[in-house]
Amino acid sequence: MFYLEKSKILKGIRDYFERTGAIEVFTDILRLYPNLDAHILPVELFFNDNEGRKRGFLHTSPEYEMKRILSEIKRDIYQITKVFRNFESSKKHKIEFTMLEWYRVGYNLDDIMDDTQNIFIESAISLYKKPVVTYMGKRYDLRESEKITVDEAFYRFTSVYPDRYEDMIRFLKEKEDIKEEIDYEEAFFRIYAFYVEPNLGKEKLTFIYNYPTAFASLSKIENNRGKRFEAYINGLELVNGYHELTDPEKVKNILEREALRKKEETGKDYPVDYRFIEITEDLPDCSGASLGIDRLFMVLLNKSNIKDI
Repeated sequence: MFYLEKSKILKGIRDYFERTGAIEVFTDILRLYPNLDAHILPVELFFNDNEGRKRGFLHTSPEYEMKRILSEIKRDIYQITKVFRNFESSKKHKIEFTMLEWYRVGYNLDDIMDDTQNIFIESAISLYKKPVVTYMGKRYDLRESEKITVDEAFYRFTSVYPDRYEDMIRFLKEKEDIKEEIDYEEAFFRIYAFYVEPNLGKEKLTFIYNYPTAFASLSKIENNRGKRFEAYINGLELVNGYHELTDPEKVKNILEREALRKKEETGKDYPVDYRFIEITEDLPDCSGASLGIDRLFMVLLNKSNIKDI
């Protein structure tokens, strides 16, 4: 479906990266170590090689292998690849989907957000010869955008701030009449998913950035905020990006904590890739981002269901 249109979009993306000095790289999909994110579960499998039977994982992101390359060559890189995430299926999710992931050396968070906007612009131009698209009945000029912090977004749409746990619980009780006790993280995600996210990018491309440290993941922390962002059009998340953390001890602590959390939630042991942790010390100062290509197709082709593209 839409084979010609999708081919034009992917060519436009590759042309943009070539013009801006990035090189395309390729990494393995099958890995011995999963990406460790408490909210993402990998597709697990078993295979046999000359050493015998092994447990493996289809990557949920090419991050670890791309950072290995980045630690060696220290220049801008990108990749378009298939990724896999277990238990994800909805109008906006597929277990197997296509991801664009890229890293820019010397970029801060503002730089990588501007880079992301340029990718949207070039993608639209590749298909329509202009940076304007219509999605779900609304016209979007992709040259126009808004950048707003997580604090600002929470207050704009809920009148509460994300670091005030008691206020968030009070808000949820008013909205949902919750009876059970929920922790800070669940309260944050429930408000974000149902009361903030649907409003993002309604009028123009929107970047939301500076997350509470509990959700910093592998991003740098400055002024008690994780230097990461997400990009939205009409409530649809398209991109997730970080000013990358390069302190191996901090990365180690985060990944070991996530592995433990995964075991508590699933009963399974997920191995930590300590070789990856070691190479983070050799990473240049950089920012990186991942873009869901299938969701980009949804926006550019004006489709509400990811399975229609």
